[in-house]
Amino acid sequence: MKKEIKVDHLTRVEGHGAIEIIFEGDKVKDVKVRITEGPRFYEYTVRERLWTDIPKVVSRICGICYVSHRIASVRAIEDAFGVKVPEPIELLRKLLIVGEFFESHSLHVYFLALPDYMGYDSALAMAKEYPNVVKRAFKMKNLGNTIMKTITGKHFHGENIIPGGFATYPTKEELLALKEQLEEIMVDVEDTVKLFDSLDYPELNDPPMFQMAISKDKLAFVGNEIYLSDGTVFTKNEFEMFVIESFNGYSMAKQSTIEGKPFLVGPLARVNLHLDSLRPKTKEIMKNMRIKFPSNNSLHQNVARTIELMELTQEGIELIDAILADYPSISRVEIKPKAGTGFGLKEAPRGTLYHKYSFDENGRCINANIITPTAQLQANMEKDLKSLAERLSSEDEATVKKYAEMMIRAYDPCISCSVHMFGARFETLKVIRL
Repeated sequence: MKKEIKVDHLTRVEGHGAIEIIFEGDKVKDVKVRITEGPRFYEYTVRERLWTDIPKVVSRICGICYVSHRIASVRAIEDAFGVKVPEPIELLRKLLIVGEFFESHSLHVYFLALPDYMGYDSALAMAKEYPNVVKRAFKMKNLGNTIMKTITGKHFHGENIIPGGFATYPTKEELLALKEQLEEIMVDVEDTVKLFDSLDYPELNDPPMFQMAISKDKLAFVGNEIYLSDGTVFTKNEFEMFVIESFNGYSMAKQSTIEGKPFLVGPLARVNLHLDSLRPKTKEIMKNMRIKFPSNNSLHQNVARTIELMELTQEGIELIDAILADYPSISRVEIKPKAGTGFGLKEAPRGTLYHKYSFDENGRCINANIITPTAQLQANMEKDLKSLAERLSSEDEATVKKYAEMMIRAYDPCISCSVHMFGARFETLKVIRL
């Protein structure tokens, strides 16, 4: 007997999406994750624009991970023009990434994912019975916002990140204040790890075909190489040779595969691939955890996020010490445009982000390609949903819907990011530039 289960409006995700699961008997015949937002034409919009304008435009792809888009963009521009920024600028960018991940991961695990496991519709609904948990959630999210505002000038869409460095540099007093807050938040991060380790997750053991992250040797959030779980390493220039985009006909977002197979990016892949390089304090905490890594259960991505927060708290403190050891420093280097193509790789909170631009001799963009984490994750989301649905085939429709949404939220898809390009029905559409 054929049965269809549909979730027409995914909640507590960024953007608009839907799920369709088709059963034949107790077997799952088909699973579709539909991205229903309209395309936003960013790759077309940046064409003919000067290099100075591009980071401002592409950062608007996403409000939550605008830092990732901005940093990937400036790195691609610097690569195209043969610019290498000095170490202090790289250190400050890495500190900014700490802030971005704190804001995004805290928002996700507490406000989007935790209500599913605690039996509430929202985190705010938990406040009466779990006031300290909700206070901790706001405290951690606010620290991320504070770091981003200190470095970029605003909580969201700060304009201080520019090709070549930063327009202005934070003061020593501001950096010391951030260090103090990072030291203070450590207890809250440890409690967050323990909380998400204690939750009940449906059993699922479905290894991804490939796992992918920046850097072979350690957990890193910017770099020039990509590492696959089968041992393959390829450069940023080779990204499009390995990660192939295509349209599936039912979603407004492109879908990515490697060798025609789904693959996993994001916190679970990063933690699985870099267990040996984690800091001693993080390893000590993980020894006492109920959930063990590497894990093939995609519902454990929320636990992996908390482990990354533990790593990033320590990294933030170390980065501030390194910045202050050579303070004050040059905030930016001069850039002279030239014809060329550049590539920018960055780990966004949800996974690997890729920006590519080609410029003419005047520094005007003649071509662009952006591959977002959600576009890379869509095929793997469908694979995991199929495994989960088959495990729940004897359950009622409400239960299947509940856990299907939990699975999607575990991925934390940024649906708005994934429809930045032309879209399946708009690839040849001529757009009038306003």
